[in-house]
Amino acid sequence: MIPEVKEYQELLFGYDREILKLVNSGDFEKARWVAEESYEYSRCKYGDDHIETAKTLNNLAWIYDLQGHYQAAEIFYKRSIGLKKSICGGKSVDLIPTTENLTSLYLKNKKYPEAENLLWEMIDIVRRYQEPWNFREAVYLTQMANIKLAQNQMTAAEGLYFQIISFIESTMPADHPNLGRAFANIADFFVRLQNYRRAEFYYKRAAAILKRKLPKKHPDLQSVTGKLADIQQFLTVPMHPNTE
Repeated sequence: MIPEVKEYQELLFGYDREILKLVNSGDFEKARWVAEESYEYSRCKYGDDHIETAKTLNNLAWIYDLQGHYQAAEIFYKRSIGLKKSICGGKSVDLIPTTENLTSLYLKNKKYPEAENLLWEMIDIVRRYQEPWNFREAVYLTQMANIKLAQNQMTAAEGLYFQIISFIESTMPADHPNLGRAFANIADFFVRLQNYRRAEFYYKRAAAILKRKLPKKHPDLQSVTGKLADIQQFLTVPMHPNTE
């Protein structure tokens, strides 16, 4: 690497570390100033049409997002994505971090159609790559299932949950913790439908996997075993409706 270029990148890494430190301390306003300085520095050294400049735009958008300035954040996220597409193409994994950030912004603001469109775009990207990128599909399908729940589209949500399980079963070991988490999610779904017998069935499947793969005090395992205990106690009370 050319010494001058290495110096530029090290300075940008320094900006990144400082931004993260300020965010972790809750000083978002100062973090924004550092992000803006980083962006201007990258533009000066690399130009407007460079991947490093796109990354600094993402950082700036993230700070605006954290501050609740969602319109400004959306503008900068889109600028970063557009720049990355022009540099790397529309199917590059370099798009994923910023697209995930913009998706989260849309979900926070209940812009479900926009979020769903981005989720499908990301699924199309990660399917083209090997692990760990291809495993992101399960995350995106889960987010889409949550969108359907928020819109009270229960049939669509149920279909997505089973699609997630099928995906994990076909891509990961049979006792992978993510399969246990997927079973737990669909159990939560059946609780919402007041279908407690089916919820119990999937909590049991989740617990069986997570007990084998996670420490006893792991929060995911404790959550599932606690919910299973609650469901089983509930089902011991006679004459409860909707338990089939």
